[in-house]
Amino acid sequence: MIKKIFVMTAMTLLVFAGNAFAQDSGESLSIKDVIRTVKKGVIRVQGMSISAPPVGGWGGGSGFVFEVDYDTNTAYAITNHHVSGDASASAVTFWDGATYKARHVATEPGIDICLIEIYDIPDERDLSDEEKTIIPVVLGDSDAVRIGELGLAMGNPGDGQDAVNIDRSNPYETFLLLTTATQGVVTGRDWPIEFLLGINRQNRGSLGSQYGTNFDYAFRMATAINGGNSGGPLFNQRGEVIGINFYGGSFIYGQNQNHAIPINLAKDFVFQILEKGKFEKPWMGVDIIFPSWIGPDEYTEFAEKYRPDYVEIYGVRSDSPAARAGLRQGDVIMSVDGQSYTDPEKVRLYIFSQEIGNEVELVIKRNGKIMKEPVFIEIGVKRTYDAEFSV
Repeated sequence: MIKKIFVMTAMTLLVFAGNAFAQDSGESLSIKDVIRTVKKGVIRVQGMSISAPPVGGWGGGSGFVFEVDYDTNTAYAITNHHVSGDASASAVTFWDGATYKARHVATEPGIDICLIEIYDIPDERDLSDEEKTIIPVVLGDSDAVRIGELGLAMGNPGDGQDAVNIDRSNPYETFLLLTTATQGVVTGRDWPIEFLLGINRQNRGSLGSQYGTNFDYAFRMATAINGGNSGGPLFNQRGEVIGINFYGGSFIYGQNQNHAIPINLAKDFVFQILEKGKFEKPWMGVDIIFPSWIGPDEYTEFAEKYRPDYVEIYGVRSDSPAARAGLRQGDVIMSVDGQSYTDPEKVRLYIFSQEIGNEVELVIKRNGKIMKEPVFIEIGVKRTYDAEFSV
C-alpha cells in the first residue's frame, strides 16, 4: 500500500520509505550532493510509436520517478507529452543501466506533461539506499521559486536509434552520457504567451497547435540543457523538483537558456489522474486572448500591435458557464472578484487558480455602460475541444 508521508501546499504528495533525504530542514546542499542524492530518481524515457502501415521507431527523452509502490511492483514517473505522450510502448532506463517496461497512463499536450507507469520493478524496500536502483525524487513548490534561485537541470539523454539495454559506460562510443546535469539560475517567471506562440509555430506540424497553450507560466533558466533532457527534472538547491525541462529555445531566446514547466502544474495533473482518473482544468468559456478570426500566424502581431489595453470578450463558447451566465461577445471585463485587469493573460492565470465549482464575480461593461449588477459565474471544467486559448 502506498504510504503518504509528505504534505505540501494543501496537496498530498506521495513519497516513500527509503527516500534518501527529507527536506524538512530546508538546508541547501552542494551541487555534488544534490546530484548524488537525486540521481536514482532520474530516468531515460524511450517511446515506440507504431503507425499504420506498421512502421515503428524509437524516440525519447528524460523523466523522473516520484512514486513507488512495492506492493504492486510499480512506479510512477513524469515526462513531457512530446517525449512519450504518443508512444504505443515505452521503456525506461535508470542511472545504473537497469531497464524496465512502461506505459503511459495519461497525457496532456496543453501543458506538455505525460504520466507514465513503470512495472515489474524489484522490491527494494529492505535494501539500503546505496543498494537501491530506484529512489523517488521529492516534489517541491514552484510557486515559491524566486528569480535568482539555483536551478539544476538533469536528464538521461540517448540516441533514439540505440533502443534499450545499451551499454552506455563509454560516452565516446555512445556519444551521449547516461546522466547529465547543467547548472544555472532562474532568470524569469514568464507570462508565456509570446514564448508559447513561438513554440506553436515551430512545432505545429509534429506536436499540434495545442502544445503549450495551457501554461500558467514557465521558468526561464540561464543555462543550456543537453539534448535529450526534455522531460527531465529541474532541481533547487535542496534537491526538490521545481520544474520539468521542456525547451532549450531556438526561435527567439537562444540556445544558452532552458525553459521549465512549473512542478505545481504537473502535480495538479498527475495527482488528479491518480486520485480521480481524470484531469479537470478550471474554465469559464470565454475567448479573451485572441479573436476567433485571428489565425495562428497572426497571433504575435495582434498581441503586439492591435490588442487593446482592456479585457474584451471576443467570443463565448456555447453551453459554457459564461454562456449560461449571459456573457456576450463584445463585453468588457472590468474586474474579477474585485480585481481590475488590463492583461487577459492575468485573468487567465486567476481563473486557472480557481477550484472547480467556485463562483467568481465579474463587473461587465456592455455597449459602453457598466452593468448595474455583477455577473456571477460558476467555474466549470475545460473541454478538450475548447482548450486552445479559451479561458
